[in-house]
Amino acid sequence: MRGFAGNRPLYASLSVIALLWSTSGLAQDSAVDTTVETDQSSADTQAADEANEITVTGWRLRQLDRESETASRLGLTIRETPATVDQITSNEILTRGFRTVEEATVSLPGVTSGGSPGAPSLFSMRGFTGGQVTVLHNGLYLGPAQTINRPGNTFNIESIDILKGPASVLFGQGAVGGAVNIVNKSPDFKEDSLQVLGSYATFDTVSVGVGGNKLLSDNLAARLDVSYHRTGGFVEDAPADSFNATAALLFEPSADFSIEIGMDFLEDNLSPYFGTPLVPTSFATDPIDGILTTANGYVVDRRTRFKNYNVEDSRAHSRHFWPRMVINWAPSDSVSISNTAYYFHATRQWLNAENFIFNEATNLIDRDRFFVLHNQDLAGNQFSVTFKHKLFGLDNRLVAGIDYSHLDFKRERGFPDGDSVDPLNPSRGLFGPLVGRVSPTRWDQVALFAEDALDLADGFKLVTGVRAERLYLTRENFDFAGNFEADTSFTRTYKLLNWRLGAVYDVTPNITTYASFSTGKDPVGSDIFLVDANEDFGLSSSRQYEIGLKADALGGRASFTLSAYSIKRKNILTQVALDQLSNIGSQKSKGIEFTSEMKVTDNWTLIASGSYVDAKFGEFVDPFFGIAASGNRPPNVPKWVGSIWTTVRDIGGLPLEMGGGMKYVASSYGNTANTLKLNSYATGIVYASYELTPNISLTGRINNVFDKTYVQWADIYYPAQVLMGEPRRFEVSVLGRF
Repeated sequence: MRGFAGNRPLYASLSVIALLWSTSGLAQDSAVDTTVETDQSSADTQAADEANEITVTGWRLRQLDRESETASRLGLTIRETPATVDQITSNEILTRGFRTVEEATVSLPGVTSGGSPGAPSLFSMRGFTGGQVTVLHNGLYLGPAQTINRPGNTFNIESIDILKGPASVLFGQGAVGGAVNIVNKSPDFKEDSLQVLGSYATFDTVSVGVGGNKLLSDNLAARLDVSYHRTGGFVEDAPADSFNATAALLFEPSADFSIEIGMDFLEDNLSPYFGTPLVPTSFATDPIDGILTTANGYVVDRRTRFKNYNVEDSRAHSRHFWPRMVINWAPSDSVSISNTAYYFHATRQWLNAENFIFNEATNLIDRDRFFVLHNQDLAGNQFSVTFKHKLFGLDNRLVAGIDYSHLDFKRERGFPDGDSVDPLNPSRGLFGPLVGRVSPTRWDQVALFAEDALDLADGFKLVTGVRAERLYLTRENFDFAGNFEADTSFTRTYKLLNWRLGAVYDVTPNITTYASFSTGKDPVGSDIFLVDANEDFGLSSSRQYEIGLKADALGGRASFTLSAYSIKRKNILTQVALDQLSNIGSQKSKGIEFTSEMKVTDNWTLIASGSYVDAKFGEFVDPFFGIAASGNRPPNVPKWVGSIWTTVRDIGGLPLEMGGGMKYVASSYGNTANTLKLNSYATGIVYASYELTPNISLTGRINNVFDKTYVQWADIYYPAQVLMGEPRRFEVSVLGRF
């Protein structure tokens, strides 16, 4: 139940024409421009800043004085937060042509991704992957990333924020490597607006979107965004599609009180591509060199690169429905109250052949069958109060609150008989009958949390946080006949206490240093939805030390961040004997990250980033395969990740912008034994965008411009296959903003 990526011969791209019209007055400046103030270190220089605005279309200078709700509930800016925070906004996403959340997220420093249709869009950062990187939606935890995450359309979102390192103090269990927060667009009272997108690309890839903001009265605003994305896929008969609709109504009767009611609907069908099988050199007549090395000499044969080995009636489908209500009230200048009530319902279905294993005795591909059905209902409420006051004569901000959720999760799965097919001409076949067993999971989770920011002196801030949580979990199992299995069912209460301590010091008004210590908790082996009686242990614990530097330079024309960290996760699940597991394993990572952004001239922008991580297991025997992996590097964790991006606008005095970028990903391993090595690769993007009018732009892009053949990911649960990266893709798009 896992997989995503592939390759197929290229065919020419076509253009699509979008119908664009406005329901309100046209903006005077290009709507794809964003503004960066030249100096944000002091309110006293605001007037001077506004007189020296810099505009950037494709990429925007990092605004260190922008607030980030992902990093703190206190309204701290990125500069004031003792952690590494990265963000990409809607403007940048649309200009770069990122159509899925996964594509946009991996453009941020030190982030890679992969996964499969069974666990799509998993992220890797700071030496941790999968469920050890939490994915949030509007700051709310809806479940483990490998269970609830989907590729997602980008048209409906305002930004993607990343908080690096353990984030359990903010979001609870399961956030060791970091937290990725997907933030929807919301209504506002600025003006009526309309946005329309249409694009067509190689592999019969289509993206369309329409949305906008509408002022219904002086205190009532509404927003609606609808998007559709589909692709034929670069593997034979491996299409995917996604429909996403988000709507919200904002009522603000006064400046200190607001109610926002929102609705999010998503329905998608993921690509059935679960990977390309590895074959022996004795079989491969056209092996693809330079993409991987294996201990047994297996390779990827070019003849199988674009083959689809899944069954004809395969399925990887989901439907999500998510209403919520957010109330904000500020009864005084020093007190504000916030409450978010939400309900999340999801159904997911997988019916696939997922393992493709080359059989040397028969020269056939042996396939399995696996199906799993999810029904998830999650209801929750998050309440907090923020105080701005004096503490011992010092300015202080404090937020305290309670977080509650109730989960009903039903999982049905089965393993029908498999078959074998010709590697070069696979007979697709059908899945077969569904005979499975049911496993309901329920929880009641309640947490008390608090954060505090104390100004010890001018430019010197102490930032602390704590979260005390109880998770009451019930896991039941039923056999194929529907009989209750008492010996594999259990109940458990997990007790979590996490905290963060950080200090932020302004060396100068433009240079800030910080140091922090944070802790995290997550399940010892599987994710919390799937934990079984063999994994009935307390949660794993993690801690991180981090130091860093954030600075503006060149009068606000440049900014950079630098951080160094050390993370240790202990009490992870490991095998100690045949059919016997224990929570004595450990995993460590340490590394550095750097990001720099510069306006070289008024029309030329450069952005560069690089990250290095040294990650390895401590004492560890793989609980799934019994492989001794102590000292090995975790799967899908490259040591080096780097990128450079540039954009030049107003070329030759024309409303023309051109740009592009390169991303380098060092080699990684595809299993815990480190016997499957995925070689390093570099991919590039180039684009040119021409403003047909101040509100309409036409853009051409080329992704993977050098048509690099590479392995993007390897799922450890499918050790006989790898997931190939997408070949070169041409795209033409029209974007209108009014």
